[in-house]
Amino acid sequence: MFRPDCTLYPDTERNMQTTHSRWNPTTMMATMATMATMVAAVLLGLPTPTAQAARADHDVAAIADAMVASINDLRTLAALATAGDERVATTARTRLRAAGPAGLAAFLALHGDAIAAATNLSPGTATKVARSQLLASLDEICGQRDCAATQLYWYTDLEQAKKAARASGRPILSLRLLGDLREQLSCANSRLFRALLYPDPAVATLLRARFVLHWHSERPAPKITIDLGDGRTIESTITGNSVHDVLDREGRVVDALPGLATPAAFIAGLERAAGLAITTVDLEPAARTRALRDHHARRLVELDLAWDRELRAIGQRSRQLPQRPQVADRPRAGNAAMIAPTKSSIEVGMLAALGEPVTPLTDTEVFDRLADRHSAEVQLSNPALARLASQQWRSGDPTRDAADFAVATERLRRDLALDTLRNEFDLHRSIHQWFAETTGPLELEALNLRIYDELFLTPRSDPWLGLAAPTIHGGLDGGGRHVQARL
Repeated sequence: MFRPDCTLYPDTERNMQTTHSRWNPTTMMATMATMATMVAAVLLGLPTPTAQAARADHDVAAIADAMVASINDLRTLAALATAGDERVATTARTRLRAAGPAGLAAFLALHGDAIAAATNLSPGTATKVARSQLLASLDEICGQRDCAATQLYWYTDLEQAKKAARASGRPILSLRLLGDLREQLSCANSRLFRALLYPDPAVATLLRARFVLHWHSERPAPKITIDLGDGRTIESTITGNSVHDVLDREGRVVDALPGLATPAAFIAGLERAAGLAITTVDLEPAARTRALRDHHARRLVELDLAWDRELRAIGQRSRQLPQRPQVADRPRAGNAAMIAPTKSSIEVGMLAALGEPVTPLTDTEVFDRLADRHSAEVQLSNPALARLASQQWRSGDPTRDAADFAVATERLRRDLALDTLRNEFDLHRSIHQWFAETTGPLELEALNLRIYDELFLTPRSDPWLGLAAPTIHGGLDGGGRHVQARL
């Protein structure tokens, strides 16, 4: 079966590519191991199974890598992606990831039933390890943690995303976040996107059908750990925010959707931005700038009218939103905390533990009344609710846990309504203003720099993200802040 030049016979290649029922992961691994051992023995002249073992293992692994690297059939790679030999499995997953959405589709086609079963298992089942390995493999191929609930493929290289967008004619949805979308402790809003937005069937269908997906890390997500001293710890992120930039197929930004919103509002914003990206992409530069400026000017008018309607609905007279308060050159984390209400529910307690004062936002009473009015309208999908339930901390008392989950979910709906209102009438309104006032194209990096500086109040220029405390004495050297050199 194995020739001296290490190429497979044609009939073996055909079996690998077309007869998966006979050429499955078990037979593939057994055959590769046998062939690799035979070749290593011949090349190295091993007198005993233990002689030169380290070099033999290295060469056998290299042969296995080369063999997997020579396979082009995605279904075969999908079978090898969960193989018992981790080196072979890693190479196969890397190949599937490099194949883009087609690689993900091949993995889902082969393992879909097992993934569905794995997501329905309770955490304490005997198959926990196999379940974890399967879902981790899926996450690696997707480029996103918790991909089983979304089954979306994310590019992490913008040039590759632009190439895919040009080939498909689709715009790009580029998520800018703190941290890594593949990690549990990315910033709070990106975690909420994974739990509430991306698993929503209507959102996932829109993202899959209309966009090429890409994410980029603005900077690492700051984390905090509270050690209770008895083996128990509380770990979370402490600040940060996220924005979905919408780009045309050439990678030019047409809009940016800041922060978290309800699934319905997120879909509406995406559909508007996708239409704008498609209708302007082929225009000459001057005409494209005018079209973007006109669109965002219209959105400003529409938002002003919508704001008046909201005020009348709660018996308030018509008035403009107050100007955003000016903050210092280096805003504190407490200035940024309340900008994202849902996220603030997670982080304000942590900030208080650090002695960080939280600055309330303007017009709080009006927005609270509007949020109360709209919270009943917030619809969370069954996959999102299932995801939230799986993440809940449990006391061990089912009755108490059920009551806590009901309270947490109701609070989440209200926070989502408040987030949606503040993001659209305040943050997104500012972005529309920037587009409406520009005389030339807004560059993606310049726009995101301004969003993080002026709207999110977490400027790149501050390495401490507003968490340094030079005006507070805490009885600790350096205020408890230290810089550890990293290679």
